Amino acid sequence: MPIEELVKQNLINGDTLDLEKSNIGDDGAKQLAQMEVLAQVTRLELGDNQIGDDGVNALAASPHISNVKILNLKSNGITGQGALAIANSPHLNQMEQLILKFNKIGGEGAQHLAASEHFPKLNTLDLFRCDLGIEGVAAIKKSRFFKNLSRVRLD
Repeated sequence: MPIEELVKQNLINGDTLDLEKSNIGDDGAKQLAQMEVLAQVTRLELGDNQIGDDGVNALAASPHISNVKILNLKSNGITGQGALAIANSPHLNQMEQLILKFNKIGGEGAQHLAASEHFPKLNTLDLFRCDLGIEGVAAIKKSRFFKNLSRVRLD
């Protein structure tokens, strides 16, 4: 099914886009990143979609995601490079919840996220089963930018 049709069918109340388990992959994520309808989305559910770093790079670079408060990318193929794209995105500064559980973020990805100044409103960070390692967990716990976190799940 074309991504435009998926978006039409799964846009809830005009502000929630639930594409979980839609198998959009990197190509679908890249197409989604170009769609202006994303500008009205505050909750973006993209779990279980076979999205890798290329798809996440496109999403993180999209100016249309600037109103997203909840970003769920659980159970995809995201590595430290994808985490770097998220960490460096100036378009995610409204984000309150970031769910990346069951990806291969690794210690390097955790360090990128921990060093990011782009998440001033982030209160929930889920990195469960992301192979963070001791250094990655320490980086998240010691981050001076995660002062507003109230819910954190790590390895």
